[in-house]
Amino acid sequence: MQDESEREYVLKRLKEAVDIFVSNERAHLLIPEIRTNIGYAVSNAANVNDVAAIPGRLTVAFKRVIYCMLPAFGASDHVARVILTVMKYDKNLRSAINLKYYTEVIEKLQSQDLCIFDRSSEPKEVKYREHSTMNFMVESCFRKLSKVPTYIVDLGDFGKEPSFFILDQDPVIIVNKSLELLKYISEEIP
Repeated sequence: MQDESEREYVLKRLKEAVDIFVSNERAHLLIPEIRTNIGYAVSNAANVNDVAAIPGRLTVAFKRVIYCMLPAFGASDHVARVILTVMKYDKNLRSAINLKYYTEVIEKLQSQDLCIFDRSSEPKEVKYREHSTMNFMVESCFRKLSKVPTYIVDLGDFGKEPSFFILDQDPVIIVNKSLELLKYISEEIP
């Protein structure tokens, strides 16, 4: 069983990160239609119940990012699968966020530690098992780069919104990197 003090720290640090994110008046521009979640895993996470996230995700109301419930373990299968797969390759990378896809952001980050994932490369046995895509995405990027990238672009597919992931050690670092991307987003969304 996990050390309770570590689990408490993970929840506290994740809430701190989320509060930084929602306090930014332009953060709503980073939220995709599928909404955003940010996760943070305990150091030896074994399953989704070892990854804290925001129940119900972060969403937008009146151009403000909001969330309804405090961080909780087991609150997100989607972002948890990304983090758990990343941790198979690098135990230090315990946090991830999904953001809205912007061509201008991807163009600015091309020289960075970035991997572009095309869902058309998925084998059928992965494509039709929803829980496998996130794992396959991370594994594909690791094979392509021989390391886990900081940024993963999911180009989406029919009925699947393109999105953008940031991976790092800590959710406050993730949030700061996310908010830094706002300088590349020039227009307000109607």
